[in-house]
Amino acid sequence: MKKHLFYTLLMLISLMGCSLPKGNAEAEDVEEGLPVINLSKGVEEVDILNLSDAAEKMEIVKLETTDKSLIKNIFELKVTGNDIWINSMSNILRFSKKGKFLNLVGKQGKGPGEYTWISKFNVDEINHEIYILSASSGILIYDYEGNFLRKITEQRQDELFADTEGEFVVYKNQFLLSRNLYFAYDFLLNENSPNAIIWSLATTDNQFNKLKLFENPSHKGREREILADEHIAHGDRWVNYWVEEPTSIDFANDEITIKFPDTDTIYMYNQSMQELVPKYAIYTNEEKGDYGLTHEFVKQRHAFDYFLISSYYATSNYVYLVSSKDEQIYTYAYNKRDHSIRRVVRKGEIINQEDAPPFISQFGTFRNMKRDFILTNDYTGGNFKVDYRSYGKYWIQVLDPGSSDYEKFVKDLKASPAAPQKQQLLDVIAKTDEEDNPILLIAVLK
Repeated sequence: MKKHLFYTLLMLISLMGCSLPKGNAEAEDVEEGLPVINLSKGVEEVDILNLSDAAEKMEIVKLETTDKSLIKNIFELKVTGNDIWINSMSNILRFSKKGKFLNLVGKQGKGPGEYTWISKFNVDEINHEIYILSASSGILIYDYEGNFLRKITEQRQDELFADTEGEFVVYKNQFLLSRNLYFAYDFLLNENSPNAIIWSLATTDNQFNKLKLFENPSHKGREREILADEHIAHGDRWVNYWVEEPTSIDFANDEITIKFPDTDTIYMYNQSMQELVPKYAIYTNEEKGDYGLTHEFVKQRHAFDYFLISSYYATSNYVYLVSSKDEQIYTYAYNKRDHSIRRVVRKGEIINQEDAPPFISQFGTFRNMKRDFILTNDYTGGNFKVDYRSYGKYWIQVLDPGSSDYEKFVKDLKASPAAPQKQQLLDVIAKTDEEDNPILLIAVLK
């Protein structure tokens, strides 16, 4: 009976998105009910986590460089069955899986079917359509060859998200909006606005009209604190300077899974019910710190001293969590089959940005910390940094010959142990000039 009550309590706690009680010895494993990923007991410290645990193979793709396909910056990257799609903000570029440039999608302009600049985009693999969210033109749809088909909403990014940050998901005829605290527009405080609550996830119809809103459980009871008057910027549209890590939305085994920042639950989205169903609970006895201290945009140094899970990655056999405490970065690999957990620890760096814009620096020193998801690349050698993920099928690392990180990557690659595709990658690098388009390492997930 006691065991049954524990499972019931565990499910209720997960639904609320709260932490499990500290020191609960039973929380390390649950044989029935909701599985628990216990980060505080039975974790094996290892030197490396191999990419081959998650990926079945590696594809090395050098993107063709032409006058039409020259890429200055990559803001988003997606891989589908036969194509590679890149958002350079001014264009969407389509390449084949061999790296050959195929076409641009749409064009910049102010006429019908044109966009000013691209905020976000998505690929609908079922209908072979490209969705482009333009900051000022709403959402436009094109075919794979780049021809304009139709506009489905006039809503701009700020109207869709009421925030400066947001993502939209188009996956198997499901449409989702996700947003995070990263400043907030003043009409959040307008009680007549549909964005009057601090929603973090929304379901929509195929015209992107919101159907159901979900609030991050960690925000409950803090709404007025987050939108308090004392955080209103002087003369700006912003009403606060709170920020949080991005919501992790991933795909594995044809499921949409979600982890909100600052919560200890991974949810599965049930499409038929339009509900979030707890899939895993995360347990840790680490302190998370005061909410205000750890969520201010301009943070004090000791705000980094607390444990933070920054991102979550789903695969068929593993759940990966990237976290930090002080200047240590922890990468956890939870094995779904035997419930074991391995952890790699590496040194991070808290960066003091001295050249922050005046509207930020007036509040103090701007500090930031990169928490990259890095695995050992036992296919090519060196490390594999997940720069982008695509529909639960691919992880992508971008090697930009013009970047400051490229030279270090090549040096580390040459010094790394032998690997099956190491020479293949070195041969591609040898034929790549500084002005060329990037080389992509595409991990095909199991």
